[in-house]
Amino acid sequence: MNDGEIGTTLARRRSRTCRDAGSATVVLVLIFPALLLGAGLLVDGGRALAARQRAADEAEQAARAGADALAPAGYRSGTPDTLDVAAAQAAVTRYLAATGDRGDPIVLAAGVLTVTVHASTQTALLAMIGLSAIHASSTASAQAVRGVISEEP
Repeated sequence: MNDGEIGTTLARRRSRTCRDAGSATVVLVLIFPALLLGAGLLVDGGRALAARQRAADEAEQAARAGADALAPAGYRSGTPDTLDVAAAQAAVTRYLAATGDRGDPIVLAAGVLTVTVHASTQTALLAMIGLSAIHASSTASAQAVRGVISEEP
């Protein structure tokens, strides 16, 4: 092999490797945002489910707290499971103030107390694309009863 052939071979090798230079960068630039979005959906999706469950738990507890507010006049009239609406609202408000979440006014129909709770949680990764908080709501009901109503199977 003479000097001219060696130079041509080296030039061909260099041109082949130069064409591949930077291709990994392009792949990373295209793949990385998709991976980051997938991780954000996974992490913040879990946070959203946890917020929804927390809202459900707090709605149930707030409804139970309100259902415990029985009207004293009901005991005298023979209907001890009558709710005192003002006391029930105050009990729900106190409970929700302790949790830090907000709730809609209670609805009282046929002795059933219904409370809706709205909870929020901050996002960890989706904040990078402008979604900074996830909101969840849940509704629960409770009814004041006395004694054992029926035997469970």
